[in-house]
Amino acid sequence: MMITLLVFLVLIALVAIALFSCVFIVKGKTAAIIETFGKPNESAALPGLNFKAPWPIQSIVGEVNLQQQQVKADVTIKTKDDAFLTLPTSVQYRASDTPEGAVKAYYELREHEKQILTYVLNKVRHTTSGMSMAELYENRDKISQDVKADLAKDFAKYGYIIEEVIVDQPNPSSEVRDAFNKVIASQRLKEAAQYEAEAIKVKLVGTATAEAASKKLQGEGMANMREAIARGLFEAMKTMQEAGLTPREAVEFLSDTNRLDTISTAAAHGNMILADMSNRNESANSMMDMIAAVKAVSNK
Repeated sequence: MMITLLVFLVLIALVAIALFSCVFIVKGKTAAIIETFGKPNESAALPGLNFKAPWPIQSIVGEVNLQQQQVKADVTIKTKDDAFLTLPTSVQYRASDTPEGAVKAYYELREHEKQILTYVLNKVRHTTSGMSMAELYENRDKISQDVKADLAKDFAKYGYIIEEVIVDQPNPSSEVRDAFNKVIASQRLKEAAQYEAEAIKVKLVGTATAEAASKKLQGEGMANMREAIARGLFEAMKTMQEAGLTPREAVEFLSDTNRLDTISTAAAHGNMILADMSNRNESANSMMDMIAAVKAVSNK
């Protein structure tokens, strides 16, 4: 009787244990991988209360982290202009949160982070091949998008989702950085010289234009003055002819008037030697007398 009762209690305990093993809870942001007699189930158990066949029919062999994760790599590349530099690259990824995708993420890749890094190195180098150092600085966003598109396509079949690929600022060596800065400085100096030359050109053109305009105005003023003088002389001649003078007498009168005006102007300024050239012979003699007088004074 005691043996029968003991066997009965053992059977009840085994049944309880078996029933208890059929119920399990999966924590948030994880997926439980179940195998039936060692064969992987096609679907994983997602977070919450779950049921399975009792052990040893089905067993939980592992979990998959569904949280977003990140791996980093420094990719050394050679640019088109033969400069070596490093591209700090980060990949943000997560395992698929679908039951089938989680199973793939658990079984397909043994060391998924190393394989992601290998893909990143190859894709970044392939995408940046043929770019100059300046183009790398300018096209970092495009590089990120291209690498992300390729990685997402390649890793979807393994149950991983590529959320983002971030290509940071390139890090050239100190020698390359100094050389690059010198090139940029030379370009800036060249641009500054061009701007300065353009400014000088504009200034010279402006000066020449202003001078041309000034000379034109001077010429117009001189022409107007001469026209006014001619009109005045014409009116004076006309008046003197009406007064009874012949044209010759009128011309002589005007010449004498101009000569006297010139002498008066010269006398008003002082310190001037004036030679009256109305009679050339007398003027020449007077000029020679003045020169001799000046020499005599100088020899004393």
